[in-house]
Amino acid sequence: MMQRRSLLAAAAAAPLLGGAGEGTEGDARAAMSPAQVALFETPHLSSLRPPLRLDYDFRREEDGKEPVADTIRLALRASAAGGGCCDVSPEFLTGPRALRYPTAPNFHGNPLLLFALDRDTRELSAATGGGLLWFRNRFRQALATASEVRPAEIEHDGRRVPATLITLRPYEGEPRAGRYQLKLYAFTLSESVPGQVQAIRTEMPAEGGAGAVAESITFAGTARLAEGAG
Repeated sequence: MMQRRSLLAAAAAAPLLGGAGEGTEGDARAAMSPAQVALFETPHLSSLRPPLRLDYDFRREEDGKEPVADTIRLALRASAAGGGCCDVSPEFLTGPRALRYPTAPNFHGNPLLLFALDRDTRELSAATGGGLLWFRNRFRQALATASEVRPAEIEHDGRRVPATLITLRPYEGEPRAGRYQLKLYAFTLSESVPGQVQAIRTEMPAEGGAGAVAESITFAGTARLAEGAG
């Protein structure tokens, strides 16, 4: 079971992923790539009015295996620290797949991104024997220097709305990543979607006898929460 230190590890990845250095907040933001700003320096939750729950569908498809379907829920409440949204309590997957992250306090961005990337890098580390920090740093570097950001459109609430698509292969050309050198990450963001994260998708082609794998986390809707309820 993941304890509080796991969220701290994920939160510690935020500056790594964002690449912020010393200096003023404005200087740090100016030094970031468009992908870094869109994912980790944008107040995705600012337009939301808690108490509210954001729901996401998880799906894993792997050649030769039955698809796996699951859910992720983020309960948003007004920050106990005051001054903005939100304290975010996650239910990240269910049953044997569940990861027990504690409440993320006083978040303005969508912490789904941190939770998803924390899970991903832990699985990569376990599968390859590589260091967790190495995978996080490689992702950070690729996000800063080798990501593609382009405009897109998505279907939301029965209409076409503007979106931003960010794609990268952070471990390409790195032998220590093994078959994960081929792993593609795609993030779809839209201001029309509550929480702004419409989808997170990863894809790996078949290689060396291993089947193709695709995983997705997709926005599914919102639910109002009663005061004091989870």
